[in-house]
Amino acid sequence: MKRLSPLFTIRENLNFSLLLLAFLLLTGSMLAPKPLRAEEKVAWSGYTQLRFQTDYRAESGFSVRRAKLWIHGPVPIQKNLTFKVQAIFHAKNHGALDLQDVFGEYRFRFAALRFGQMVPDFSLQRHQPDFVIPLVERGKIIQNLIPSAETGARDIGLLLMLHSGGNNLNSSFGVFNGNGGNQVKNEDTNFLFTHRTRLQIALAQDISLTPGFSLGYRKTNGLAFKKITGSSNLFSGRDWRWGAELHLSGRRWEIQSEYLTVNLADDRAEGFYILGDWYFSPKNQLVLSTEKYQDLSAKTDDSPWYILGLNHYFAGDKAKLMFDSRFQFTETETNYLTTLQIQLFFN
Repeated sequence: MKRLSPLFTIRENLNFSLLLLAFLLLTGSMLAPKPLRAEEKVAWSGYTQLRFQTDYRAESGFSVRRAKLWIHGPVPIQKNLTFKVQAIFHAKNHGALDLQDVFGEYRFRFAALRFGQMVPDFSLQRHQPDFVIPLVERGKIIQNLIPSAETGARDIGLLLMLHSGGNNLNSSFGVFNGNGGNQVKNEDTNFLFTHRTRLQIALAQDISLTPGFSLGYRKTNGLAFKKITGSSNLFSGRDWRWGAELHLSGRRWEIQSEYLTVNLADDRAEGFYILGDWYFSPKNQLVLSTEKYQDLSAKTDDSPWYILGLNHYFAGDKAKLMFDSRFQFTETETNYLTTLQIQLFFN
């Protein structure tokens, strides 16, 4: 495949990172702190997603898709400094809770500096919590092509988030180890760099358009990208990723779409999704979507999937029932996947 050249080349990752850190600290010192609301305090929350899923052929059964717990709030010694710790139940680990997020965040008037283990700011749907997404799963390109897809979507580092006074323009700059979450240290002297910018435009009353883009770059001495290549072989070289996003929303409906691409040396994986949802009554929602993901494995079928969803909200996202049915038409067969899921918050 044709190789796409990066917009810039980072020759000395360590020196660049030190300069970026100095910039973040200098920027923070020049901005006035943003006071927290008086009622904000330490709180906990969590939820579970219980589902039945079938492909009408080989697999059918019940499962606990997610069960999360977290605690967040201001730090007693400094009200502008907040923290969050989040863990998730994993069936693959025989019911153990795995650490997902553990970070601090200092808020300024037009910015916030987050440090610790977190989700790097890359892509629209990855930024949206899974409990508010109108489908039972994020798009395949989000699951497979974000920079930290192989490591639970988490990494360890710094993230500077900037926003305008009206919060219409948002931008972020991040530097991370690039090895994923729950790691003791960086395995080499290279780092992962991310950037995301989005602009909200008011088109009419209750209608807004938000375009945006994301960038990600790192040079690795050896990482496995099994979700892209289908192999556990280590890749060494430049990993360059970018994505474009668009979100259009009204009072009772929304449409969003993303395109992501990953360039590993001379190889490229890419894909897109288009998603629309509409509240046809106060507590009932119709969802239509299509997605296509082209990876680097010859064993997978790259034909698009078509998705139909119906959701009933008993109490908003606190308690909802979701029906999600997916179809894929290949040259030899039609694949089906249907999921019935209930989502319940603990408080």
